[in-house]
Amino acid sequence: MDVSGYTMRPPYIFIATLFIGFSLNAQTASFDNAEPYDYDTTLKGGYTLFFKVDDKLQYLYLRKNGRTIAELASTSKGMPYKNLGYVGADFTDYFVLTHSFGSGNPHYIELIKKSTGKNILKPGAAWIDKNEQKQILLYSDNDSPSPKDKMTLYNIKTGQKKLLSFPSDIFGEAEILNRIEIYLLTDKQLVIKYNTKNGSLTRQYSR
Repeated sequence: MDVSGYTMRPPYIFIATLFIGFSLNAQTASFDNAEPYDYDTTLKGGYTLFFKVDDKLQYLYLRKNGRTIAELASTSKGMPYKNLGYVGADFTDYFVLTHSFGSGNPHYIELIKKSTGKNILKPGAAWIDKNEQKQILLYSDNDSPSPKDKMTLYNIKTGQKKLLSFPSDIFGEAEILNRIEIYLLTDKQLVIKYNTKNGSLTRQYSR
């Protein structure tokens, strides 16, 4: 996790910076050859990410067996690739497309269904952590949570979601989401580790 200095980023800035769209027949790029990309573009199940650039914009597409499933994202040409998106987690039927703006900002995510290319999370969802082996995603619907907000533990395989309270002693400092990670995950419990000014602490939740 990136634990550099934090700058709160309002959702409207994220939306203005990143143009996300879906298209079964994208008209903006030739798919003869993918252009080099700084991040891994291979996904489980034979899916790939395809990067192209035109005169004004740069794009990420989801493809399989030579077929374009969707245009996943586009940004202005020359913007950092991490703004456009990279694979944060690769599950069997879904993957996490992560958008990072650096400087301690939350990492905005989409949970993309591979067969359709569609995001199933609310706009503005933000990354906390994942366990690919158990197909678990931990995230927040609020990129700058308050004590009244919840974390979501999402079982990708079953579709089951469980809302969990944030530790009360994580507030009052910057980079709330970046200071949390999955420490232990079993069929019956989740243990998170989180950093505070008093050091690293843990909290246990039942599943």
